[in-house]
Amino acid sequence: MINIFEPRTMLNAVEQLTPANTFLRDTFFSNVKTSETEHIDIDIIKGKRRMAPFVHPKMPGKVVARDGYRTQTYTPPLINPKRVTTAEHVLNRRPGEAIYGSSKTAEERAQEIAGEDLSYLDDLITRREEWMAAQALFTGKIEVNGEGISEVIDFGHTLKETLIGDAKWNSSNADPLTNMRKWRSECITASGVSADIGIMATDVADFFLNNSKLLKMLDNRRVTLGQIEPKELPNGVTYLGYIGGRINMDLYTYEEMYLDDDGVEKPMVPNGKLLTASTNSNFIRAYGAYVDVTEEAMTVNAVPRYPRTYIEKDPPVRYLQICSRPLLIPQIIDSFHIATVL
Repeated sequence: MINIFEPRTMLNAVEQLTPANTFLRDTFFSNVKTSETEHIDIDIIKGKRRMAPFVHPKMPGKVVARDGYRTQTYTPPLINPKRVTTAEHVLNRRPGEAIYGSSKTAEERAQEIAGEDLSYLDDLITRREEWMAAQALFTGKIEVNGEGISEVIDFGHTLKETLIGDAKWNSSNADPLTNMRKWRSECITASGVSADIGIMATDVADFFLNNSKLLKMLDNRRVTLGQIEPKELPNGVTYLGYIGGRINMDLYTYEEMYLDDDGVEKPMVPNGKLLTASTNSNFIRAYGAYVDVTEEAMTVNAVPRYPRTYIEKDPPVRYLQICSRPLLIPQIIDSFHIATVL
C-alpha cells in the first residue's frame, strides 16, 4: 500500500496539480533552472554593437576584444507554508460527507485532507511566484519581507519613466503612440531586444482606448496600422489588439489580484502602469536547493517544490508543508521598460 505521506509520493501529487493564474510568470520567466546549492550565479551579459574593422590588404588582421560580463549571485528566498492535521480533522465528518452511515475511514479522510492541503499550499507558492514576476517586471526589484527576513533584491533596472502634466494619458493632450514608440526604441537601443508586448493596468487601458490620436490612427482606411478588438481570454487576461507601424506590439490587460501581507487585495499589474517588453526575453525562473534533515538522512533537493511531513506527539498533530526557494530573475535587465502613465 502506498503511503500518501511519503515525500516522493507527495512530490508526484504536487506535479499533477493545476496551478493558479500565472500569465506574467509563464509569459516571461519560461527558462526554469534548479540548483543543488543555496545560491545561484547568473552571468549578466551586455553585448556591444561592434563592427568588423577595416585593414589594409598588406596589414595583419586586427584583434577584436571580447565583450565582458559580470556574474551576479542571488539567494532565492525560502517559502514553506504548512498546514496541520489533528485527530479531530480525521474523525469528524468532512464537508459533503453523509451525516449518517458514512463508510469513510479515518485514513481515507486523512488522505483526502492531504490532497486538498497539497493543492492549497501549491497555489499559495504559485501565486507568490506570480507576485515576484509582477514585482520584477513593474518595479525592477523584489522586496522580501517576512518573519525574520527583510531584504530587497534589486536587479538594477534603469529603463523607466513617469509621465507628468499634459503627457499623462488621462490628459486630452496625451500621445500614447509616440510614448510607446519611444519606449520600444529605448529597449532596442539598450539591449538589442525588440519589444513585442505591452501589458497595461485596467485604468490605463480605459484612457488608452479612448485616446483621440489612437482613434484617428485606427480610422485611417488607406493603410492598416493596427486593430483594436478587445477579446476576453482565460484567467483574467484581456487581449486588446495589435498596434503596427513603428510599435508592432500586442496589447493586454491582466486583472489578477493578490491578497497582500497587509490584508488588502491589490492588482498584480499596479494601477497607472504600462510594461513594454519582449516575449522572447527568456528570463530565468530559478529554484535554489532545499535541504531536508530527518532522523534517517540529510538530503539536498533541487526541485521547484519539495513536500514534506512530520509529526509532533504531544499534542498529536501532523504537519504537511511544501518548501520552495524560487527567484524570478530578468537576466536581460534592459530589455523591458516600466512606465507610469497616470
